[in-house]
Amino acid sequence: MNKNIFCVDIGGSKLICGALSSSGDILDTFRAEYPKNYTIDTITDLIREGYQALKDYDFYACGVAVPGLCDYKSGKWLYSPFSGLGDIPIVEIISEMTGLPTYADNDVNVSAAAEKYFGACQDTADFLWITVSNGIGGGLYLDNKLYRGGCLSAGEIGHFIVEENGRKCGCGSFGCLEAHASGASIGAIYNEKTNSNLTAKEIADLARGGDEVALSVWQEAGAYIGKAAAYAVNLLNIDTVVLGGGTAEAFDLLEPSATAAMQKNLFKKANPSAKILHSKPGRFAALMGCAALVLDSQKEI
Repeated sequence: MNKNIFCVDIGGSKLICGALSSSGDILDTFRAEYPKNYTIDTITDLIREGYQALKDYDFYACGVAVPGLCDYKSGKWLYSPFSGLGDIPIVEIISEMTGLPTYADNDVNVSAAAEKYFGACQDTADFLWITVSNGIGGGLYLDNKLYRGGCLSAGEIGHFIVEENGRKCGCGSFGCLEAHASGASIGAIYNEKTNSNLTAKEIADLARGGDEVALSVWQEAGAYIGKAAAYAVNLLNIDTVVLGGGTAEAFDLLEPSATAAMQKNLFKKANPSAKILHSKPGRFAALMGCAALVLDSQKEI
């Protein structure tokens, strides 16, 4: 009996295909960086290459993580602001390519599914998963089910306004969490203060080394995340918030101020045990989430 899952993490700048067991174990991977000005044909060619490299793992299904809006019911990749790609029947394309039953959802929902099936929330019915990366997004599990919302876009915590008249966000608004606490924003804020040209990862290294400006930028980002998390907890009465994504790998820098800000803004009587955790799947959350998406989707059939 086939037991493995073909997983496709369509990132904004790279593609990772994986052979995963139904227990979430990563058996093998194929990774490729996109060239400049890539198209959907570029991506599908790389997916085909990845499938050919991994097909001997005897797959029974495929899960796909899409960067941006995705209609999981129709299997259509709707829109990705990073690349401008959209209106793509991604499930149809990959299922025809591989002959496998295929399921797709946006990468944040998929990452939340990874945490539910393989991570810190296996025994947690209700939680919020926050991706902190170049942008910020959220995925929700409510009553042990992935909650997508009426228009399939639930969890957009990155566009909570956390600072009135704050920094301009890519969405067009001002003061969004994403504009103040994403990896891109951490880099921009530090570089503006110091006339530098460093990445969030480099700034994290400086913060750990005692750079006071770098540390303050990370602490401020954590505080904004905690503030937004408190609003979500107050609304939904969930007790667990999980931080994942590349920027959240600096959890040691974000967590103290995030927890303090969340506690400050909570309605504590209603939410006495709210906490912030670091993702267990970590940087592999989207890839592992592709396997979790298959398990979650087939459970509903």
